[in-house]
Amino acid sequence: MGEVQPPDHPAVVIPTADVPPSVAVLSGAWEGTWSNGAKSVLVVYRLEKGKARLLHAFGEGDNLLAWHEWARPTVVPGDKPRLEWKNDWSSVAFELSPATGELSGELREFSRDGGGKTWRVVMRHRNIERVAPEKVKAPLVCPELARELRLIEEESDQKRRTLLVDALMGRAKQGGTPLTEPGATAGTTCATFIYRGEAREVGISGDMNGWSEQKELLFRLPGMDLFYYCGEYPADSRIEYNLVIDGTAGLDPFNPRVSLFNRKSNSEVPMPGYRPPPEVEPAPVAARGTVEEIAIVSKQPGMSRTATVYLPVGYAGSAERYPVLYLNDAFGALKFGSMINVLDNLIRRRVVPPLIAVLLPSVGDRMVEYSMNPRFESFVVEAVVPAVDRRYRTRPSPEFRAVGGISAGATAALSLAINHPDLFGKCMAQSTATKLAPLIKLARSGPKAPIRVYLDVGRFESDYHGKDLVEASHRIRDALVAHGCPVHLREVNEGHGWRNWRARMGEALEFLFASLSAMERGE
Repeated sequence: MGEVQPPDHPAVVIPTADVPPSVAVLSGAWEGTWSNGAKSVLVVYRLEKGKARLLHAFGEGDNLLAWHEWARPTVVPGDKPRLEWKNDWSSVAFELSPATGELSGELREFSRDGGGKTWRVVMRHRNIERVAPEKVKAPLVCPELARELRLIEEESDQKRRTLLVDALMGRAKQGGTPLTEPGATAGTTCATFIYRGEAREVGISGDMNGWSEQKELLFRLPGMDLFYYCGEYPADSRIEYNLVIDGTAGLDPFNPRVSLFNRKSNSEVPMPGYRPPPEVEPAPVAARGTVEEIAIVSKQPGMSRTATVYLPVGYAGSAERYPVLYLNDAFGALKFGSMINVLDNLIRRRVVPPLIAVLLPSVGDRMVEYSMNPRFESFVVEAVVPAVDRRYRTRPSPEFRAVGGISAGATAALSLAINHPDLFGKCMAQSTATKLAPLIKLARSGPKAPIRVYLDVGRFESDYHGKDLVEASHRIRDALVAHGCPVHLREVNEGHGWRNWRARMGEALEFLFASLSAMERGE
């Protein structure tokens, strides 16, 4: 299909007889180049009367890496049949011209200021294998569930069928969902997600499918109000997800485990081999540092803010000077990342030397501020670091100063460190997620002096809202290593969230600061 390589997708199914021939021709694969120069492939893999399911994949460009989305558009019949859908940032429509056999597309961008741009494309049909509905590969069903479903399906009496479903749900309620059992492949777990209730359609959205609410549906047991979905995952993985009931995403009602993420909550499932990090628990009282606030004033309008500062145990009674860690996303790090507990425990266990941590909140639009923004970077360089050095007993040189962040905050941290190696000799970037193409380009240009960089990413983030954060992290690592930077890249079987990031904090800070501990001990 040309230059654009879409991710794996379901087989393209031949439309059923109730789909008019004029509409059925929408089925299959289409490819074209948009008015902004971006290339994309549209795979309409299931087409039914009035609705469809598709994958829309974009190729890599100058400012964006490859990405994709799953959608279930409305199908509008007529002389020129149409596919229409909306996502969080745009509305999309494709219209078929019977005269030319071309598919004309329009993407209207939404923007926070009410503006936005419109892009257009002409797509042409490409040959792709299509299969009959009965030839579609059967979905995965975990072995234990398969046995129970077989008993239910073979039972002719409706009351006894209901009793069997009740027994299955009793097991689910007692232990919580999903139900887990050993997978068919060594080192994997087979998980069954279950929903019972009146619903037209139940989907699942989570780490395992790029948080798409359109990609995967739970299967309904014929004649019953039971829905199920099975997946096989690494035995040490941890997954966050939502169930999507008739288009509304929410927590799994049968799963008592909840993970907080900013203003929303997700259901959580640690697989049997997952081990939570001990350092997120409160340290003994005698090992706890102190926390205070510092107002940082900027000459730039709208940039002043109050930062939270962690001081290690013993700071007040000593004359020592300390290394400093600057962290973006102060609110999340404190509320969801258990950052104070983590620092207390790592210092108590001598994983890292006693250090000062400055937790810096964003002001205004976080995505704008953390998108390699020169105003934000100059604020940190000209206002934040000097204010901290004036007020606290810091060791004011690059080898004792680190900057870090998660997601968009990781992008900001990397940009700061690469652009200002005279200020920051160390950087921690977890799940770097925004401005990926420009950031990789910056990394390839290289810092003026080598910086020590810790990167981590969850393997489930190879599809994070359609972007491959794993590949991006590999590119960033390779670019920095080529410039002589010591880089450690860690991949884990988790997704994009604070419980992943805080679990990696010990490894990150040990890589960045352990050499200082050894230096202090004279090793």
